Amino acid sequence: MPSPFSVFILLCILFPVGYTLADYELTWERKIGSNFIYNVRDYYVLGLCIAPTVLGHIATTWGHYYRAEREFQHSIAKITTPASERQKISLWEQHIWCGYTVKFWIMATIAILMNLSWFIYAMVVGWAEMQTRFGNNGIPRIIANSSGYAAIACSGMIMFFVLRRSMLHAIGFTYSEIIPLHRWLGTALVGWVTLHAVGYISFWATQHKLPTEFNFRDIDRGSLNMSGVFAYGALCLVGLFSFPIIRRRFYLVFITFHRFFGVMFFIGMTMHNPNQPMMWYYILPTIVLFLVDRFVPKMMMARTVSPEATCSLNADANVIRMTFTSPEPMKPYYPGDHIMVQIPSIGTLYHPFTIASYWPEDPYSITLFIRTFEDSKLSWTCSLAKLCGTEDKRIRVKANVDGVFGGRHHDYLNAETLIVFVAGTAMTRFIPLIKAIAAQIAFSREPLRMRLHFICTFRTRSELHAYGSFLHQITRDPRFTTWLHVEIYVSRPDKSQTLLGAHAHIVKNDIQVPVKSMRKEKKRLMSLRSAGSMLKRALSERTIVADVEKSQPASPTETTIPIREKGVEVDETAANSKESSIRRTDSIHTVVDLEAITEEVESTTNASGSNPGKVSTTLAAAAVASSPITMAYQDQPLPTFQASNSTSVATRWAKLDLFATCVLIFVPLAAWCGARTVHWEGHINYCATSKIKGIYLTANCYWKYLLIPGVIHIVVAAIAGYFAVWLARTILLRRGQDVEKGLSHPEFPTKDERPAIEDGNWDEGDVVYTRGRLDVKQVIQGFVDAGVGKKEDGSRLVSVFGGGPEGFVDMVEKQAKAADWFVDFHRETWAP
Repeated sequence: MPSPFSVFILLCILFPVGYTLADYELTWERKIGSNFIYNVRDYYVLGLCIAPTVLGHIATTWGHYYRAEREFQHSIAKITTPASERQKISLWEQHIWCGYTVKFWIMATIAILMNLSWFIYAMVVGWAEMQTRFGNNGIPRIIANSSGYAAIACSGMIMFFVLRRSMLHAIGFTYSEIIPLHRWLGTALVGWVTLHAVGYISFWATQHKLPTEFNFRDIDRGSLNMSGVFAYGALCLVGLFSFPIIRRRFYLVFITFHRFFGVMFFIGMTMHNPNQPMMWYYILPTIVLFLVDRFVPKMMMARTVSPEATCSLNADANVIRMTFTSPEPMKPYYPGDHIMVQIPSIGTLYHPFTIASYWPEDPYSITLFIRTFEDSKLSWTCSLAKLCGTEDKRIRVKANVDGVFGGRHHDYLNAETLIVFVAGTAMTRFIPLIKAIAAQIAFSREPLRMRLHFICTFRTRSELHAYGSFLHQITRDPRFTTWLHVEIYVSRPDKSQTLLGAHAHIVKNDIQVPVKSMRKEKKRLMSLRSAGSMLKRALSERTIVADVEKSQPASPTETTIPIREKGVEVDETAANSKESSIRRTDSIHTVVDLEAITEEVESTTNASGSNPGKVSTTLAAAAVASSPITMAYQDQPLPTFQASNSTSVATRWAKLDLFATCVLIFVPLAAWCGARTVHWEGHINYCATSKIKGIYLTANCYWKYLLIPGVIHIVVAAIAGYFAVWLARTILLRRGQDVEKGLSHPEFPTKDERPAIEDGNWDEGDVVYTRGRLDVKQVIQGFVDAGVGKKEDGSRLVSVFGGGPEGFVDMVEKQAKAADWFVDFHRETWAP
């Protein structure tokens, strides 16, 4: 049963849709009210079209985006639902044709039917009149007239499918699901306008009036039709630069042309047929939502996030780590959410990135991982990499944030088995999700119902370093290993300039190296860090590798691979006694069991008799290899949203968002309504009698009543929006100064010289991976052979996620659908 909230949102969507379908009769046939100033039709539009749209958006803001704790907890609680309770993926969420869900195809069908109804209704109503006036020569004209009306109505709906915070999200849609509808409607718009142009050109050619209809001498409708020609040219350029090959390779060019020529098309379209000033109503509701959608999230993040971010580049892994901070708890963000980031020194374009951090762990920050591998040297990410420092010297950069965006429904958690295939930085989508599941397991008294398999692949071994803290925890912490099955693959050798082994800093809360006094060891630690390459070379030999081609298991259930230490003289007997085992309980579950090394660091140092400030390669290796490694995971709680008081924090931010939304909606609308009551040409009958003075004067009269109120609305909304962003940032900076006054620690320097322990630096030798390419087909066949997702079960409770570059996701989807099983496939890719 749908909730009352969902029913209300559906009604708010259906009212404008119904009014738009009936609008041809009211506007073009009955011609309700005057064409110039405020009249009875304004009441119809405000009451039946704009008011439901505004109320639906406000309700979505309050009941969906910020009071989302209930939605998320309802979804995450499904993983600990007793097995006796039957669960299934709803028909609404199932993926069917071309990888799209049932709900997507329902929405696409509605959009198609609306487009056809606009065209067919106009054809039926105007057919008899055109036959009477022009005979068979009138057929091209009625086709052109009907397609032109469909183009106008379609242009009003097209922006609704590009909103980042949409009413459609409240009924289960995500941005990635509705953006294809925007592209399809764009194609339909080009088709309608082309049909409109061809139809009228054919008609005027049969009437021998082409020279009088297309000119700048204002003979008949010459100047009006020329504005239509410019609008059509602008639309064609928008379509041309929207081809995938241009959109993906030259995104900056695409988005610049898309915005500029899109505005030119709307201006040319309205000037092309100004004898119906009410045409603005077709696009006014979505313009209201579009402006709010662009300004309010920026204002919220300007009030929340400091205008400077810290960033560091892991040159070995080609991964940038960027962190945004706040002096107070941020509005809660949930697994799968993303933000838009702009670096003013690089450009004005905002780029989307999935949030890798888990809000309950640190409500005061947001962490991103940004990949730069194989990007063009002129790309945005490579320009950012040049600005960033190293992991030992993080750099502050000016940055603006827009967001947070994302879906609130996690229906894939209904599945009894969730299989995730992920490549590279796409794993950031699942880091907070896995942590949230672990927290739910610890919080709930019910046993885990879901089986989760996490299969990730990286290009090089050094790329593991960027996510080392997380990978180490999920493969070592028993609170994860008891339910999470992990497989890690490395497909290529490291770059030639990369030193063997990753950075060797201690991982906070992941691996602890006990010493007698951390203060006494501070200088020695800094010396170890300065040793750099020597330490990396020493640590590189501790990597545990399961070579997919060379390693042969001793038995079907257990494989033993010894750790070998090069650069250190290790007794052969001791080495054999301290070897590590990789135990494979089945073809899917991998668990690592490394014995702790028991020698003390200082005893080794004293025995060597060397100066701690000058560390040799042998001593560095011996110090780390002989340090007792103890797990501190159990001492750290798994934070939950409830424990972090997310509901009260979200409600506080929701009130601010709601206030800003109402201001940016109602103030510009009031300005627009006021402008509609003004007689821009003087006395009230001026425009009504201007027809006798010529077409051009009449067009100018119409243009004023059509464009001026709309321009006033946009200008007022823009002023209010930019002022809100400036005011929010001013309040944040003042708030940040107040917070800093009460802190005892010094301000964060421009270049952080402290050891970046919390940045995930670690020795990747403590994580097991398989050397070789990930064979998705073979892995999937292993699941099928194990009886996962059998078709005869018909349970529809197996979900497969593909995350990463679009080519990788397409390959996973192809193999998943080709296998002899029944699964629900989900995509996670940011291909533009």
